[in-house]
Amino acid sequence: MSNLKMIGKAIAGGICFGILASSFNGAQGPASAASPTNAEAAAPAASNIDKQLLGQWQGTIPSGQSFTFVFAPEGKLFMMGKCPDGAPCAKETRYKVNLAAKPMHLDVSLNKTETVETIFELTPEGQMRLQVEGTNPGLPRPNSLNDQATVFQKVSETTALPAGTQVIRY
Repeated sequence: MSNLKMIGKAIAGGICFGILASSFNGAQGPASAASPTNAEAAAPAASNIDKQLLGQWQGTIPSGQSFTFVFAPEGKLFMMGKCPDGAPCAKETRYKVNLAAKPMHLDVSLNKTETVETIFELTPEGQMRLQVEGTNPGLPRPNSLNDQATVFQKVSETTALPAGTQVIRY
């Protein structure tokens, strides 16, 4: 079974990964110069938390599948995976945060009509806890993080995708 099919099957009930997996089987194009740039390109008025989000985050869901999110300037979020041919792929989405809400809100627009509403927190250890389990487009936002929340480690400050990444555009 391909990596992407396992991703979709493993977390079909989770935040957009089922859609992510099926997207990687669709039309793909090489990453272009329009790919995200360095975190310094973020709007100067961005809050400290907004700045902390920028970069590459890796997390592992309970089934053992690992994922990378790339939070980029201008509200872009790339969800990394592998294409059927084994090459790196990234599904481009959009994100918005509401930092005033407790826990903080994260809205991920998968396309122009589907948005996943979830919650997250940044821990004192520099990790991000994100409620992935039980979130899908059209479902209400969770009220609290549960013990199934996925813990992401920030692995890089860069918002650029790896060279050769095939991008499935928003």
